[in-house]
Amino acid sequence: MNRSLSDVRVEKGYTQDDMSKLLRIGISTYNQYETGARSVPADIATEISKILLINVSEFFLPAKFTLSKSKVS
Repeated sequence: MNRSLSDVRVEKGYTQDDMSKLLRIGISTYNQYETGARSVPADIATEISKILLINVSEFFLPAKFTLSKSKVS
């Protein structure tokens, strides 16, 4: 499959602005995720996959996303 994340986003009718609002992140951050300039946290990758109705593994390989730090109580 040679489609990019931005291709799928456009096919599904979303703009980068739409995605950033749905994910509650800045549009520049979302843009950096699409261009590969910034690693995608695992929780954001999961949310993107839910919004776009795609499998996380189609676009986010383990090397392309990072695990978010969790608070230890």
